[in-house]
Formats: sequence, structure tokens, C-alpha cells
Amino acid sequence: MFRKLCIIGLAFLMSSSIMTLTADAQDKVTGPWMWMIMPNSVACGADATHVDEIDEQTGGKLSEEDVAEDGITPKVLRVKFKTGYEWTEGEIAVAGGNNLQLMLNDLRFGPAAPEVDLNSHCAYAVINAKSKKSVKDATARVGSDDSVKVWVNGKEVHANAVNRGAGDFQDTFNVDIKVGDNVIMVKVCECGGGWSMFFGIQADLDYNLKFKGLPVEPADKLATQWGALKDLRNSNFKL
Repeated sequence: MFRKLCIIGLAFLMSSSIMTLTADAQDKVTGPWMWMIMPNSVACGADATHVDEIDEQTGGKLSEEDVAEDGITPKVLRVKFKTGYEWTEGEIAVAGGNNLQLMLNDLRFGPAAPEVDLNSHCAYAVINAKSKKSVKDATARVGSDDSVKVWVNGKEVHANAVNRGAGDFQDTFNVDIKVGDNVIMVKVCECGGGWSMFFGIQADLDYNLKFKGLPVEPADKLATQWGALKDLRNSNFKL
């Protein structure tokens, strides 16, 4: 009888462990994200966390809050950055301590090219998350090298002004998800060494680049969509 009880107890503990692991499991959002990078206007990493680098780069024509609220709209695309960089689509790897830098190198985005290591830069990643239902206090996680800030639907929901390395999730916080579209923006500021970002929300969400004001097209037409909008930026047409 004692042996039987021990076996039952062990089975219960194993079952509980499996359930806990399943509940804690969370996918990382690799993309598609829309990216913008820029050199820091202040020192680097943690020091740049609470500096609106978008405002700095656009001379006050655009702010972090503008992008975080509506995503990458035609109006946002028309604003020029001092660097001359365009918002660019890209996906990051699910693991690794330098996944953001490697993506930039693959895209040849900005000054990035194979073997280039950018330091003292901030990256903004923007994505739309569509939900069939509202979710209160959904668990969200991030990992970052170095500092990180997160917005959901224009509201700052997490910030960690820190210089650190990252190869996985590190910070946990809660977010509210509404029915329909939810704009998510993540800012990661790099100081030196690796440059990485990991993000995920424990909810049933469809991630896409269908922002307000953009035509709804299949994913394979997004490249043409962005190209047309970039041409529009150079015209005299007023949005």
C-alpha cells in the first residue's frame, strides 16, 4: 500500500510539473516586424531608454507615442529621418545573443553589412497583433541587449533601463489586449557587444503588418505595398 501511494504521489508531482511547464511555455514573436534604427543622441544603452529618439531624428515631426499608437501608417512613412533610413520589414531569430544585429546585417539595413557590429544605436520594432477576444492582464515577456521599452496601443507597459546581454526572456509583465488590432512597439537600445531582442505574449494572437490606413493585402503583397508607400513619400501628394 505504501509503495502504491508513493507511485501515485510521484505520478501526481510529474503531472503537475508538466502542467506548469505547459502553462509557462511562451512563443517568441520573430516577426514580421517593421524596423527603424538610429544612432543614440545620448551615451548608449540604458541612458537612451527614456529619450525619444524618434522625435530627435525627425526634428519633432514624429514621436515614439505617434508610432506606438497607430503603427506604421502612410502618415508615419512620409516623415523623413535625419539618417535617411526607411522603415524596413524583417524577422529576428528565436534564439541567440545577437539576433537583432544579425538581422540588420542580412537586410543590409542602414550601415549594417556582414560582420558589422553597430554600437550606440536604438532599434524600434513595430507589429500588429490581432485578437478574437479581449484579454485582461495577459502575461508578456521580453529579453534585451541592452535596454528595453514596450508600448501596447500607445501605452507604455514596460521599461528596463539596463545594460545587459540576452539570449532569452528576462522580464515579465502584464498587458491588456483588446478585440481586433493591437499595435505593439518594442525599443531596444544597444551600447556595445551583442544586440538582441525577444518578445512574446501568452495569448492567441495573429501577428501581421496590417496597420490602420494601409490597404489590406495578402502577406505576399506587402513588399509591393511598402514600395508604393515609399514612392508616395517622395511625391507632393498630401495625406
